[in-house]
Amino acid sequence: MLEVRGVTKRYGSFVAIGDVSLRVEDGSVYGLVGYNGAGKTTLLKTIAGVYLPDEGEVLLDGCPAHVRRTSARTFIVADEPYFLPQATPDSMRDYYRGYYPDWSDGTYRNLLRLFDLDGRAKVGGFSKGMQRQVAILLGLSTGARTVLLDESFDGLDLSKRILLKRLLRRYAAVRSACVVLSSHNLRELEDVADRLGMIEGHRLIFDRTVEELHGDYPGRSLEEIFLEEGEVRDDDLDAVFIW
Repeated sequence: MLEVRGVTKRYGSFVAIGDVSLRVEDGSVYGLVGYNGAGKTTLLKTIAGVYLPDEGEVLLDGCPAHVRRTSARTFIVADEPYFLPQATPDSMRDYYRGYYPDWSDGTYRNLLRLFDLDGRAKVGGFSKGMQRQVAILLGLSTGARTVLLDESFDGLDLSKRILLKRLLRRYAAVRSACVVLSSHNLRELEDVADRLGMIEGHRLIFDRTVEELHGDYPGRSLEEIFLEEGEVRDDDLDAVFIW
């Protein structure tokens, strides 16, 4: 289980995230929605142990996220994935295979086939979307119990987005993993997440299951709920244009 307890992260006087608390159960997908700059990336990197919180704590199965025992069980797919110089998918496989004890070569080969990628080709020659696919398939081959994906739908065509949603739900179930998926597009999260959190103003303004949201807002889509909870309303626009 992943627990974020009262986490605040600052850069100087700037508060990137403030007093954020959430919990992700094993075997579930958590959707984190918010506009660019809301604090999603900072939160994911803090969960991954890349950043240390200034206040609060992140626990993975009850253990602090930044210690080695948990970092080897966590994988983050960054918004702009990093690869070693002259890397191929196969060379990145060799790199991660030595770090993640639950790495699966069989899963890696199956995912290469599903994404229709050449394991021997230079990643530097791939499109942005293909590079993101490589990062995703590497992450899902590690067997990590906590997988964090930052805006991972960007650059993927429709068929690959649908495939990714199906893979994430299956991975969470098979590995009893905590999967956290961030996006600025709520429609991308609507049919994959079990629970949704919304970041606005660098704070988590709600955190509920999809079932609870539909119960509280009957007859409304999640996008309509998001607009009501966190977006500028039509009334706020009435006095914008003045001539």
